[in-house]
Amino acid sequence: MPGGYALDTREAWQLVAYVRSLGQMTPETVPGDPKRGQQLYQAKGRCSQCHIISGQGGSLGPELTEIGSRRNSAHLRAAVLDPQSTLPERFLQVRLVTKDGRRISGVRLNEDIFTIQVRDLNGGIHSFFKEDLKELNRDTGKSPMPSFRGSFSASEVDDLVAYLVSLRGNQ
Repeated sequence: MPGGYALDTREAWQLVAYVRSLGQMTPETVPGDPKRGQQLYQAKGRCSQCHIISGQGGSLGPELTEIGSRRNSAHLRAAVLDPQSTLPERFLQVRLVTKDGRRISGVRLNEDIFTIQVRDLNGGIHSFFKEDLKELNRDTGKSPMPSFRGSFSASEVDDLVAYLVSLRGNQ
């Protein structure tokens, strides 16, 4: 940062606070009961099989501990009802078959010209040389997350969104 060397300690901390505030959502008041939403998240939705909150849960999907400070309720509602509409830019679901016949479906973690690393739907991590694959299918725009449209009532969606909006980490 040009001129950053000239900041005193107080100015440096003010700059840090400003940078940390970038992209933070202001708290919203939304319909629904966050406590009931937490129960839906854990039981009916089985969301913790794929998502982590405060170190608890699966690792296939995005970590959600601070999701309420990063995404607004409209985005979270869309993610719950139509997961494909809110996929992160670099997210890619893949299906592959090795030359020895193993089938793996999951999320691409990394890929280069010669290799690909995948987290399978059970959370296991696999690394393959592409020359050892018979098939590599990239499912652009698809998500392993199910839509809760039809399986959650409108009030249950409100409750789940209220819970997600309430997740603000250590704030």
